[in-house]
Amino acid sequence: MTEAPDRPAKTTADSAAESGPLGLPKPAAAPASPALARLNEMVVATLGAVQRDWLRGLYHARPTGDGSGDLVDRAAERTDHVELRRQMNVEAVLQRALRILPEGIEEGTPDPDWAAHFFSAAADTADAEFSRLWARLLAMEVRRPGAVPPNTLQRLPGLSKDGLRLFSRFAAFAINNFVIRLNQEFFDRKDVTGDQILLLEEYGLVRTNRDLNRVFQSQRGDRFSTNLLYADKALRITHENPGKQLTLACYRLTEAGSTLARALFEEGEIRADTDYIVEIVRTVQRQGFLTAQADILERSDEQIVSKHSPFCDIAVLRR
Repeated sequence: MTEAPDRPAKTTADSAAESGPLGLPKPAAAPASPALARLNEMVVATLGAVQRDWLRGLYHARPTGDGSGDLVDRAAERTDHVELRRQMNVEAVLQRALRILPEGIEEGTPDPDWAAHFFSAAADTADAEFSRLWARLLAMEVRRPGAVPPNTLQRLPGLSKDGLRLFSRFAAFAINNFVIRLNQEFFDRKDVTGDQILLLEEYGLVRTNRDLNRVFQSQRGDRFSTNLLYADKALRITHENPGKQLTLACYRLTEAGSTLARALFEEGEIRADTDYIVEIVRTVQRQGFLTAQADILERSDEQIVSKHSPFCDIAVLRR
């Protein structure tokens, strides 16, 4: 027979260490709390694993070192991680922008300060939804220098995903830089409450003053005629009296709001809302105007339609 090797004898101290005080089993290590697990995820994604390891040391009360070398190393690794992440974000925006560059460009000189502000802000955006919007803004600025005002670059980073989606729903009613102020019941049905519109004002995208109006003069001398360009539709408003004025109560989009609305439209995030068109027709009919509609096929710019379908008269029952 082969004898089993001798095992070292356990001391009383060893048994106590394994069992714990009074011979009780040693308690298992407590699992990380959900809050700590989430904090770890946030730190690793944003600052890198080295900062996560340091954080764990703090949590478990382990010494983290008192020399400057540890701090310098952590700072260097964190900086590398942050800049690598920002570089990936910038390249994602540039890859998207390459696919949507316009065929032609307008005269003008790009502002290097604008580009510096743009890439600094876009570098901190990893979300794909925002990345597409940054790329669209870049393509717009390439097409026409000055198309994207600097304050837009300041407003966009302050928007949450929910805030952006709320603005997308509201901007679906934008006609150039304004939204016709219909009864709030209409917007409620479109999932845009009065409080949410006020929130968009806090974001710096909308002005909600009650006395805001858009007044339209005739674009012809023999009779009243003006056009409202809404999404991919052109609404022609006419009246026999050339001296007639069309007045529409409205919400006004700020400069940043107008730019973001245009970018969302070009991204295909905004489409014409038939219910809104019906309410516009009702509104102008109450002032005695007639309305016709055409599809916009091509635009020279935001304000000029270069090609459209034939106009068709539209009328709705009044309420």
